[in-house]
Amino acid sequence: MAEAIGTKLCAQIVDTEATERHGDQNPLYIELNTRLVKLLNPSSDILDRLSATAVLSALVDIDSLEDKQRFRITQQTKSLLAGSDMTISNEAVGIYQKLIQKRWTPVLSSVDTEVNRCLEWLGSERNEVRRMTALRVIEVLCSSSSSLVSLYSYVSKIFASLSNPLRDQRSEVRVAAARTLGACLGQVPMSDRNARNPWLNFLFEEQKRNYQMNS
Repeated sequence: MAEAIGTKLCAQIVDTEATERHGDQNPLYIELNTRLVKLLNPSSDILDRLSATAVLSALVDIDSLEDKQRFRITQQTKSLLAGSDMTISNEAVGIYQKLIQKRWTPVLSSVDTEVNRCLEWLGSERNEVRRMTALRVIEVLCSSSSSLVSLYSYVSKIFASLSNPLRDQRSEVRVAAARTLGACLGQVPMSDRNARNPWLNFLFEEQKRNYQMNS
């Protein structure tokens, strides 16, 4: 249902753009933003928030968005990333990845803030959904940003934050951590052994210690 809503709204936007462009004053954009505010209300249910992700995803595909609209969508997507429902989080991560790929300024200018938020969630957050979201967002950033924004300065912190997820009891967490690790290693040049080897050894020793403790 949410997907159908997004598709229908996207078609409406395209039709409107084909006839006239009002920029930030486009009545349809105003209507959509009003809907999103209601759908993203803290008291809204999961179906409402899923509908919001569909609307956001459709809006991201529109090339003629104004800067204010892009900033608004970026902030709304970040609010979904901080939720406590894994289904919503998965959709939000997908939208965030699209924003990175489209090189939206509001996203690229806030990469440092987002990485630090993810590291904080991995270090102290008790909400398991947020911990999984942090892993996925870091993976997306490391995989998508090599030609956009370098995360090289965060590699050591990211590696250290993956120690616990890599030995988590749940397989889905370990898999997510392993994918994040692989993406993070992509930030370190293969020729830079001085940077890669210490952290590879660190991770190996961590896993060996964990194995010995459980054996």
